Amino acid sequence: MRLLFAIFLIFLFIGCRDNITEPVILKNQAITKTQKKEVQIEGKRFLAVGTYLNDIDHPALRDDENEHFIVSLYEGGDNPFQEPISAVTLNGKPAYWEKLESDSPLLKMIPFFNAWGIYYHIWAPKVYPDELNLKIEIDPIRQVGLTFQKDPK
Repeated sequence: MRLLFAIFLIFLFIGCRDNITEPVILKNQAITKTQKKEVQIEGKRFLAVGTYLNDIDHPALRDDENEHFIVSLYEGGDNPFQEPISAVTLNGKPAYWEKLESDSPLLKMIPFFNAWGIYYHIWAPKVYPDELNLKIEIDPIRQVGLTFQKDPK
């Protein structure tokens, strides 16, 4: 009877491991590469949440030429954030961006998704320092900087 119970437990753990391991590992990797920055200007909150994608082990990210980020921007209050990004730099050099729709496959890679944020895919040519400084500007008042650390390879 004990042997039968032990075999049942082994099959249970093996079955559960195969179903949840990959998504959980990806989400855990993404959480460690996510930064949040809040800026308060004249009583209004401006929030940016960014995830550095290059250190996440996912087949969709096999681009060795660029650094990739997903950034969510949100401004609360009576006048919510609606304006697009006007400039982005990575370690002082220009970066590129595109607004993501809510059904974008890239959004499945980030650990948190909310309906009120506006999401952008930001990319820039590969840089070699281990510290990445991403600066996002909406206008001269609303600017935010996020700092990420690369995994040593």
